[in-house]
Amino acid sequence: MPAPVVAQLTLANGQLLNYQVRESARARYLRMQISAHHGLVVTRPEGVTQAELEQWVASKTNWISKQLAQLAPQQNTEPEYPPSTVTLRALQQQFTVHYQRQTEQPKLTLRCTPETQQLLLQGPTDQHTLCNQVLRQWLQAYAKAHLGQWLQQAAQTTGLSFSRYRVKGQKSRWGSCSSQGTINLNYKLLFLPPAWVHYTLVHELCHTIEMNHSERFWALVEQFVPDYRAINQAMRHSAPYIPSWADKD
Repeated sequence: MPAPVVAQLTLANGQLLNYQVRESARARYLRMQISAHHGLVVTRPEGVTQAELEQWVASKTNWISKQLAQLAPQQNTEPEYPPSTVTLRALQQQFTVHYQRQTEQPKLTLRCTPETQQLLLQGPTDQHTLCNQVLRQWLQAYAKAHLGQWLQQAAQTTGLSFSRYRVKGQKSRWGSCSSQGTINLNYKLLFLPPAWVHYTLVHELCHTIEMNHSERFWALVEQFVPDYRAINQAMRHSAPYIPSWADKD
């Protein structure tokens, strides 16, 4: 994958904003994401010129300014600081995170109590990067169980099948499907609204029939998710849903 290109945008208040441009052979349209951890990232598909990209980004200046204002409190805090709560919108759950520092215990452990939605980390909890790493490991395992059940239900509802599934922490993809019918899902889906997750699962299941984004593929998706266009559009601006600690460097 080519290294990201850095471009610059002038906001309405005169502020200069540097942003990354990433090339993607898979992308079908321009899209952007903003997070406290990575800033503004724009994905460019093949065939789009730099001038067209810059014109499109400039047309989104008002939206970018609003998102930056919302992220300002996060940017003024230590980005690696572990969270006090973990909100999983997809499951309508919010876990409270407790940290119990134990200097005599060199290994950091995490105990989850789903009934009361509590997470307890014990050990060297002053090591923030390690805490975030352990939280991501828990999130991946938690997502594997819940997304797996959800995917199986979606398969039964649609009549589509898959061979197996995996859950990882992809940087820029919510899911993928191999020619062998293996579906890969992103554990960060748990931070998104339930309708968005359902659409993603159906999207990948449809790839077991159509390994492309042809008209036949989108017609198949529409059979199961009639409002997929609106969801697809909304998911281009999903970055504010994802906490910085959940993103691996």
